[in-house]
Amino acid sequence: MKKTKKRLKIVVKRIKNKINSIEYIKNNRVSEKDFTRNRKLPFKSLILFMLNIIKQTLQKELTHFISLFGKNNKNITKSAFCQSRMKLKHTAFIDLNDVILEEFYTDNDFKKWNDMIVLGVDGSKLNLPYSSEIIKDFGVKSKGGIMPQAIISSCYDLLNEIIIDTKIEKADGNERIMALSHIEKVKKIDNQCLMVFDRGYSAIWFMLCLLKNDIEFAMRLKIDFPQVRPFIESEEVSCIFDFDNCPRKSVLQLKNRGIEFIPIKIRFVRVILDDGTIEVIATSLLDEKKYPSGLFKELYSYRWGIETNFDRLKNKIEVENFTGFSTLSILQDYYANMFILNLQSLIAMDVQEEIDKEKKGAEHRYKVNKNLSLGFMKDKVVNILMGDNPRYLEELKDLFRIEPIPIRKGRKFPRNMNLSHRKYNINNKKAV
Repeated sequence: MKKTKKRLKIVVKRIKNKINSIEYIKNNRVSEKDFTRNRKLPFKSLILFMLNIIKQTLQKELTHFISLFGKNNKNITKSAFCQSRMKLKHTAFIDLNDVILEEFYTDNDFKKWNDMIVLGVDGSKLNLPYSSEIIKDFGVKSKGGIMPQAIISSCYDLLNEIIIDTKIEKADGNERIMALSHIEKVKKIDNQCLMVFDRGYSAIWFMLCLLKNDIEFAMRLKIDFPQVRPFIESEEVSCIFDFDNCPRKSVLQLKNRGIEFIPIKIRFVRVILDDGTIEVIATSLLDEKKYPSGLFKELYSYRWGIETNFDRLKNKIEVENFTGFSTLSILQDYYANMFILNLQSLIAMDVQEEIDKEKKGAEHRYKVNKNLSLGFMKDKVVNILMGDNPRYLEELKDLFRIEPIPIRKGRKFPRNMNLSHRKYNINNKKAV
């Protein structure tokens, strides 16, 4: 791979140009009258403030921001910020994330598996702050209670640790349908992609939709999926099955998408986990010579990367620690956090090259401490995007090198699925 230093500098320059462009303002304001007058919190300052990892009380964060970056040092009230943010579309942060994607995937200078980008796709639930508007737009937790909740779906580059696309929808949203919505963005990135799914996505209609869009896939199958039990009992390692029909529900799903069912071939691969458990992987990669069965255990293990990304999302950047009670604030916070995580990954790639040199010959390979480095981004990213001094970026990279952590293969941590209450209270944020 070529040095990422040049790419990182280009991304930062393009993001700065984007934030300062008139077109960007016009495309991401709610009405034509918004951000036309000189206010305490103009468009650019609003964007940078919301990218500054806001986790304490809003008023303290605003006062801190103005003391460091304000021109006239006049304080901004929480009320003024809330009024200003209602003029900003959440797409402003999606546009900034697209700058990272466009630059990162401009050539083949990134990690692939058999000439394909490996994408993990999965969903998760987010707990939201309580308000009538949020309950109306997102719904509530399905199993009792009145906690507002949303469902998110992420399409994550497992080898390069970049979020390609992500969606946040109503709590009763369909994860398979959300997964298909990622394809449009994926196609803009690269036509050679392999999506990896857990068993919750296993359905014939879903596989057909992926094939219709020229998306290769590998997914773990449920034990009750057609042909799985006979395949396990056969003790074969790999077998190609013809699916000449599909259940009525699958036919209806295809019909809703204007797709007519056609017979498809799906390859089953037996994978034996370290604990002896047998898993069956369904894949569109039919060529057993080009894709030997022995590759699929490691391929499927890459999927754990999206679980790690959800952990970063919920427990490191604290995405559920929202800053407002409106639907717009939820969308703004969510997509601002996605941008920050991708920017962190890009900087980490640059620093990783230097860590590899420093730790050459060590027992373990070391990587950037994502938790520690995220904390270092506070204020530093604003400095980088606000000014023209290259030392700000170099100083942040120096901080990313602190306390790298060893990579120990095979370590897994279970997802905490028993969240019975909101962890973050907007009216009771930390003041220190």
